[in-house]
Formats: sequence, C-alpha cells, structure tokens
Amino acid sequence: MTSSLLRYDLLRTRAGRFLLRSPAFPIALQAMALAGVITLIGVGVGIGADRPAVELMTLRKTNLSTLVIWGLWWPGMIAVAVTFGRAWCTVCPMELVNRVGNTLARTVGWPTAHLSRFLRTGWMIVLIYLALQLLVAGLSIHRVPHLTAVFLMVLLGGAFATGLVFREQRSFCKAFCPAGALLSVYGRSTPFQLEMRDPAVCARCLTKDCVRAEHRHRFDRRSCPSLLRPFDRTASDGCVLCLQCAKVCPHDNVGVGLVALRAPIRRRVLLRPFEAAFVMVALGFVSHEVVGEVAWLEAGFHFVPTAMSAYVPFVSFGWLEALWFLALFPMAVWVVIAAFAQVLGHRQGLRSVLLAAATGAAPVVAIAHLAKAAAKVAAWGGFLPLALRDPYGAGTAQRLGDHALAYPPELLSLRVVGWAVLPVLALVAWRAWRCRRELASDAVPGVAAGALGASLLFSTVLTIWSWSGP
Repeated sequence: MTSSLLRYDLLRTRAGRFLLRSPAFPIALQAMALAGVITLIGVGVGIGADRPAVELMTLRKTNLSTLVIWGLWWPGMIAVAVTFGRAWCTVCPMELVNRVGNTLARTVGWPTAHLSRFLRTGWMIVLIYLALQLLVAGLSIHRVPHLTAVFLMVLLGGAFATGLVFREQRSFCKAFCPAGALLSVYGRSTPFQLEMRDPAVCARCLTKDCVRAEHRHRFDRRSCPSLLRPFDRTASDGCVLCLQCAKVCPHDNVGVGLVALRAPIRRRVLLRPFEAAFVMVALGFVSHEVVGEVAWLEAGFHFVPTAMSAYVPFVSFGWLEALWFLALFPMAVWVVIAAFAQVLGHRQGLRSVLLAAATGAAPVVAIAHLAKAAAKVAAWGGFLPLALRDPYGAGTAQRLGDHALAYPPELLSLRVVGWAVLPVLALVAWRAWRCRRELASDAVPGVAAGALGASLLFSTVLTIWSWSGP
C-alpha cells in the first residue's frame, strides 16, 4: 500500500496475522505473566527481612524475586519503552487483574465511580512513583525479597480493587500504575507505534467499530477499552497495544511497526503537566543511579545528604538521600535550566518554561536511564542461573559469602556500556535539538535549554563511565 503511514508493519507478517486471529492474544501472555508474578511472590515472602544490610547486598542478586524484578524486569521495561513504546503493557498482568475486577463489578451490579479529574490527569501516577522511590531509598525494598513480594501483592491488590471501584476500563493503568508516566514519556520518541495504514480509509468508514460502545465489553475483538480514537491518535495517549482495534477493524486498516515521520502520532508536542513533573523528578533519580556506578563520583554526589545527616542523626541516611535526589538536586538543576532558557529568549512564565524544558530533556533522560538499565543487567545477569537453581537464594548467598562459590562475572564492563551508550545519547540529544523547530516558537528556548542541560549532565557522567575500570 503506497499510502501507508507504516514503513514496516508487523501485522502484515505471518506472526502478526496469527496474533490478530487468536482470541488468546493478549490474555494468554498476561496470564503467563501473572503466573510469573505469583511465583516471584512465593519465593520472596519471608526472605531477608531479618538479614543485615551487608548480607542483603548479595541476597538481592541470588533471590529470584529481587533479581528478576529489580535487576532484570525493571531495566528490561525501560529498554522496551525506549525502543518499542508501551509494548510491555500488552503483556502486563495488572491489566488482566484490573479487567477481572471491572468485569466482576459490572456483572454483579456493584456501584462504581468515575475517575476524578485529578486521577485522569495522571498526577496520582507521579505521586505513586515518588512514593516507590522513597520506599526504595528509605526502606530498601529493592534489596529485601520479602518487601519486594509485598510490593507485588500491593500491585495485584490495587489493580483488582481499582477494577471493582472505578467504572472506566483500565483504571489502574490510567491513574495508578507506578510505571505509567515512565512508559508514557519514554515511549514518545520511538518510531514503533500503532497507527492507521491509510487515514483516508478511516475517514470513509461509516461504522467506526473501533470506538463503538456496544463492542467495548466483548472478550475479544473489542472497541478500544482505553476509550481512545485509534484513527486520531496523539502522542502518549495511553494506547497499550492490545490490538483490539486492529482485530475489530472491518477494513484491516490498523498496523503496528515503524511509523513514517509524517504520521500524526509522530507530531512533536509539549509534554503534559504530569509528564513534565515526572521528567523533573526522573532527572534527579536517574542522576543518582548513573552517578552511583562510580565510587568517587557517588561520594561527591552524596556530599549534601552526608552533611545533612550530621545535623539530623536521628533520620536514616536513606531518607535524606531520597530528599536530595528526588527534590533538592533536581530542583537546583531545573532552576539552572530555567535560567538558561531565559538567556536563550524564553519570556513566558515558570510553568511554561518548565513544560518546554522537560520536553527537551525527556529523550535524553530516557537514554541515560537506559544506560543505567544496561549496566544493571550486565552486573546482575550472571546471577540468573544461580537463582534458577536456588530461587530463595539464601543458600547461594551463604556459599558466596563463604567463598565456596565464585561470584559470576559481569556480562559487560561499565566502560563498554559507557562507550556503547554515549553515541546514542549524542544522537538523541541532536534529534531533540532539531525537533525544537517543530514546536511553537515561544517554546523553542525552553526545549533547547532542557535538551542541552540534560545532555551536558548525562554525557559528562557517561564519559566518566567510559574511562572507568578495566
């Protein structure tokens, strides 16, 4: 089809056609993921809660629950978001559990409420993400298998409960998923999207099966459960690639793959306020993560919380560290970026400059986060065979501590990861700089300041990675 907006369409392949014909997609994949989550809960509950911090540094890599969730799945989700958008949502078990709760409430006539405006605008997602980072820093839930299992149980319970309480389908995904803002922001820049093959076909369509209300609660071949208009998509609109619109389309006009630059979904627009807030917080968190890979750099980064701990010794260092990298440090960086935007000619208010600057910085922050994800998988990936043999991990950790078992080597050195990601960061920064011209002229100085500021910060750290270690 010469007018197609997709350069390469996965749904034109044999595997893609199989998925569209199968009523088991995506529910079978979600069920398998749910079984995996339940298994990880089982091997995490009761493990590590009584261990000292020094032992947890090893146990977190030998226990299958903490290894998979924090060492493999979370980094993997970041990589998938950067390259394939919200593809993880296709197999996420939380959507399945939320759907079960929603179906149960509708079947028994349970009274349900609409999502409030506050919830619809995504701010709760940012608050939950902040709360999760606070728990990681303050309680080290990423190091304690038992707390990781509790976290997974809270996610499953929250997904089910929100399905019971709220009328909207995918209420958990829309308003409560702790990864929702990350997936929305990081998935913006990828050319891998769901899009109409030929907009003219949709314009002529009289039935609009992809949005018809009577199709919404089918088991398969539903109209869009997220209440989107697939033929009129916008950037980070919440599409979770369930492909129901492709299944129900009578004209076979929905594709998924590499989308042409002229496609509407590729239009450059400013981030929404909650997305900009996420980027502002994520810049501090990602800075903390990438700096932590180099000991002397981490010591310098933690100078402020270390100094603070001398004045408030009754407060755990983890909470002070969280205050630093989630609030004080990003605040200082964004003040500098906002001032730079003023120098470049931005003349509107603070809200306007921060929205523009966060839009420019977002793809750079995403690549820096990807660098950390790659470094973590390289450092933790070698422990997977050990964790599969001993899922609880306590025995393996003991043998490692007694030197009866050798520590697995890193899959890649930090230096290799640094050299590999630096050119990607440079390319993304260059594209962010160029794309500023596609936005309104009054946003250009802010976008440029955000892109340049984030690029300078993270390219400096990755350059240090490239010259560190063997």
